[in-house]
Amino acid sequence: MQIARARILWRPIAAVAAGATLFTTVQGLSYPLLAIVLFRRGATETFIGVNTAMMPLGMILAAPVATAMMRRVGGLALAVGSICGAVLCLLLIGAIKDPWVWMPLRLFQGLALACLFVVTDTWVNQLAPAHARGRVLGFYSMLTSVGFALGPALLLIVGTQGWMPFLAGAACGLLSLVPLIASRAELPPRDGEPSQSILAFLPIAPVLLAGAAAAALADQAAMSLLPIFTLSYGMDVRGSNVTLIVMVAGSIGLQYPMGWLADHVPRRTLYVACALTTAAGAALMPIAVRVPLLFWVVVFIWGGAYYAIYTLSLVRLGERFRGAALVAGNAAFAAMWGAGGLVGTPIIGAAMQAWGPIGLSVVLTGLFILLAGVTLVVSEP
Repeated sequence: MQIARARILWRPIAAVAAGATLFTTVQGLSYPLLAIVLFRRGATETFIGVNTAMMPLGMILAAPVATAMMRRVGGLALAVGSICGAVLCLLLIGAIKDPWVWMPLRLFQGLALACLFVVTDTWVNQLAPAHARGRVLGFYSMLTSVGFALGPALLLIVGTQGWMPFLAGAACGLLSLVPLIASRAELPPRDGEPSQSILAFLPIAPVLLAGAAAAALADQAAMSLLPIFTLSYGMDVRGSNVTLIVMVAGSIGLQYPMGWLADHVPRRTLYVACALTTAAGAALMPIAVRVPLLFWVVVFIWGGAYYAIYTLSLVRLGERFRGAALVAGNAAFAAMWGAGGLVGTPIIGAAMQAWGPIGLSVVLTGLFILLAGVTLVVSEP
């Protein structure tokens, strides 16, 4: 007699994904917007990278306390507070012209971002049945990628000058509250289990955490410095925004298929394939950028491949851990996401300043070849 499989609770899963998607729209808008504003004001690539790095630094600082906060106040209250705080910071950045003052504001945005994604990543993994975890996480990653595409798309509509882009971002942030509050009765209950330290979690799953950090580095660099890369090769601002849309479209289009594959093929093989594809795409960028259509094909595949590494890491995390350990793992992922952006964006910015725009490709190609090698060598249970 066959045992009935647990049904997929698509309604609360979709609500959590929708809330996260609207919030990632704010991030997708703010990264290129602030980079372009700084570039117009004559800031160097290194300063743009350091300014952008304040957000991942905030994620690192928030991660150790996010698990305790989620246990103490509950996931919904933590998510609501994080969203409101991030929206306020964006509006303050729009009101203040001094980019040095932006740094603490972007730091707090990182704190809010880490707390929100610890909550939503944990909820989705708790709601996903084991037999369909890859598809559910692929669906979730697909929708959050939609937000990153909507951000640059909004910039095409409202422009990059004046108050309109900041108001559009704030509106998306506040709208992200609606699906979370509307579905509150169906969300996983507060876990009374004592929280676990992320420091204790770090040595348990090094390859998964390395993948999260590498994906974050690629994501932060793409959202902040890929516009500078394309502008340096002669594209206009509109073309740079289209490039980001195409890149995130790759993430959208490939996440659910990758999640389906994760339910049917060896995950390590898929993981390594994504890392090598990401490395190859980065290596081809300086050649392809001179032919926009070819460049956008490369960027489409590259965006889907690097983001799939994070999706596959989440799938494996939910498969291996439960309860407080799952929350700690998601907090560790948030810290690694922050670490990847903190270390990577200034390094790539400095590489671009020293070697020209090709510095972005050199760093990313080497990083993902290294990740593929580590994945093949290190064995995790």
